[in-house]
Amino acid sequence: MTQEPFIPDMEQIKATSAKVKALCQRMDAEILILDDIIAQLEEENRRSPLYQYRLNKAKRLLNSNISVK
Repeated sequence: MTQEPFIPDMEQIKATSAKVKALCQRMDAEILILDDIIAQLEEENRRSPLYQYRLNKAKRLLNSNISVK
């Protein structure tokens, strides 16, 4: 009833390994592109008048709380 342990074919292991390596490289490239897009969007947000307004309002609020204490 004991079965022989399965030993995978070395060529199949090499092929699978090459596919995984190529997939990882593609994913790394796509992540880099997404990171760049996110950075561009964040920069665009920082230039937004609404963002500037909210940031200045937050700074004024913090400054007024510091002077009250």
